[in-house]
Amino acid sequence: MRGLIVVLLGILLSGCMVSQQEIQDLSLRLSALETQAGLQEKKLAEIEKRLRDEARRLSALEKRLSALEKETGALSEKRAELLAEIERTRAEIARLNGLFEELSYQQKQDREAFSEFQGEVLKRLAALEKGRPTVKPSRKAESPSEKKPSEEALYQEGLSAMKQKKYEAARRAFRRYLELYPEGKYAANAYFWIGESYYAERRYEEAILEYQKVIDRYPKHYKVPAALLKQGLAFLRIGDTEAARILFAKILKNYPRSEQAPLARKYLKRLGR
Repeated sequence: MRGLIVVLLGILLSGCMVSQQEIQDLSLRLSALETQAGLQEKKLAEIEKRLRDEARRLSALEKRLSALEKETGALSEKRAELLAEIERTRAEIARLNGLFEELSYQQKQDREAFSEFQGEVLKRLAALEKGRPTVKPSRKAESPSEKKPSEEALYQEGLSAMKQKKYEAARRAFRRYLELYPEGKYAANAYFWIGESYYAERRYEEAILEYQKVIDRYPKHYKVPAALLKQGLAFLRIGDTEAARILFAKILKNYPRSEQAPLARKYLKRLGR
């Protein structure tokens, strides 16, 4: 980041015709992206540590349960408590895995966006100096991923396609998953990622509909706050600020301690509540 700023200053000092306001705007945007990347890195590290801790805790609980069964040979109140604790721990691990998966994908997108933005800044400065507009490069179409029959494989295939920005292939994999495993453990996640694929393609209306499936069909799922937030952002993109305001307020009311609450609060502030 500092290297990019030095490059920008060098270009300016060499005689590039750029206004002071443009320099300040570009610097602020670069600083904001750098800060966001740092926060994402820190958050991912924290989640990885929590996942390791929860995995160790689960292993210890299962060992305790095994020892207890050998000693008693029958169900007991302690065994029931341990089983309940194991289930709670497994649920927490599943939630953290989903959050880690989502943040990893978002971090990858942020890194790519930051890299693209750096290139755009340099191109823009060069264009201003030469008096020519910047031309965006075209992207080649991606080929679809191979379909796989098992639940885990289909879901991972969809995630892999998302990470590679093969959005059509990702949708095929997730829809195939939902056809084969409509009650599968990743069903809510699959609908959410279908929405994300449309959002990434700026097909916001379609994205909104897919996020709504998560909200309607899995009202207690941990993905609901994320679906509400992305719905709000999608409404903002199509200019419906009132719908966006309602969704952000709903997050703060129903999910005040969720990961999405701070962002919802920030956007509400921008919209003037």
